[in-house]
Amino acid sequence: MHRRSASFADLNAAFARRDRAVINDILEQWLDQDADVGDRWNVFAETLAQHGEWTLALRSMDRYLAVIPADLSRQFAQAVMLARAGRHDEAMRRAGALVAADPANVRFRHFAGTLALEAGVFDEARQHFLAVIATRSASAQTWLELSAMHRFTLGDALFDQLRHAANAAGRTVANAPLLYALGKALDDLGEVDDAFDAFSAGAALVAADRVYDPGLDRRQAAAMVHEWDGIALPSLDQTPSKAPILVTGLPRSGTTLVEQILASHPAIAGGAELNLLPIFARDAGGTGPDWIRARGHGNVPLTFADLYARLCAERFGDGARIVDKSLDIGRMLGFAAAVLPSAPIIWVRRQAIDAAWSCFRTYFARGVPWSWSLSSIAEHFTVEDQMFNFWQERLGTRLLVVEYEALVTHPRVIIPRIVAHAGLAHSSLTLAPHLARRHVLTSSVAQVRLPIHRNAINSAHPYTHRLGAFLEVYGAS
Repeated sequence: MHRRSASFADLNAAFARRDRAVINDILEQWLDQDADVGDRWNVFAETLAQHGEWTLALRSMDRYLAVIPADLSRQFAQAVMLARAGRHDEAMRRAGALVAADPANVRFRHFAGTLALEAGVFDEARQHFLAVIATRSASAQTWLELSAMHRFTLGDALFDQLRHAANAAGRTVANAPLLYALGKALDDLGEVDDAFDAFSAGAALVAADRVYDPGLDRRQAAAMVHEWDGIALPSLDQTPSKAPILVTGLPRSGTTLVEQILASHPAIAGGAELNLLPIFARDAGGTGPDWIRARGHGNVPLTFADLYARLCAERFGDGARIVDKSLDIGRMLGFAAAVLPSAPIIWVRRQAIDAAWSCFRTYFARGVPWSWSLSSIAEHFTVEDQMFNFWQERLGTRLLVVEYEALVTHPRVIIPRIVAHAGLAHSSLTLAPHLARRHVLTSSVAQVRLPIHRNAINSAHPYTHRLGAFLEVYGAS
């Protein structure tokens, strides 16, 4: 018996209910039927990508491209989706073909450069970025990514180009990355006050666009503590085997290094900021413990762990063990611990002033609304400290706390602890994580390609005289 073909009315109704499963089912049905949906497959691909359904998202992009196969903009959209889905090698191949087809296209060049940067192929990335700048001298995002891997020195011609571009550009949100790139260059040159001024000017542009409410931050944290206080959470399975390894902490605290260490282990298929927990939270109706109480009444799905495994398989393959680096998730940690009862959890901590300075000097492309002023950073760090203290007490030995300074000072002591907590056998590969061949998608893309070092300890020291706004608010907490 054939099931009835879904209509657009059915799809719209599913969207109105925010029914992820039905939306996915309808779109899969239309893909199987080669349904005529007009030129909408790219839009549907984005929906499926947001649901973590990468196989269906890529099938949708195939349909989108099939409408006009020779259209380079559609080929580009497909390549971007491949990269987002973790098909990095294929994305790089497609990017190379696009550059060959249209060498002057700055979008293609920048994209190819970004993929090469993430892969650690810095010479290739540099060639692409320089080609973009030769055509569009004030390309803000290109300068930002080039500066991440370039060490500026006295007499550096690139520095003069960058300074001219930053000074000539209008003071708009879109040009903020130029100021961050300039700040990084000035920091390389030891021009502390000028570097701080450049970062501060860039942050001021973004702060007006991404508003942070410290009162709301505090209230949300207090509500989470109230909800989860007294709720029994599962202890860590003694043999987590194929369970994911959750790594969390503040941005710029060393989480990417821990992810890289674990991902270098031969039993780990890879790691990424998967952002799957918000998907489950929508299904459960929130991140509080109510769904635990309700599940016995059939109101909440019982198979979050199975769904998590399936969505991980979408990206890494069946049965793969992965590292899920989900930053700044203090409010979701009870939900995560309950949803994934066999998952070991690692929280990375770093000296507060170093982490604060690193956040302030980093241009975050998405989210992180608290990072654009030193006082906001202090407000959020204070809330995060409260989250950490609560979860450290509640999770006990299931939570391994890794101090960044101890990790980089005594890696041969701390790394085996990390590996053991993850339920992994010892591997010498974890002691040289910079050698791991993988794509790194965070602001630490260049740093993790270096052997473990202590250079970032006390990185805020030269700037202490400019960090008073952070110290005053954070010290008063």
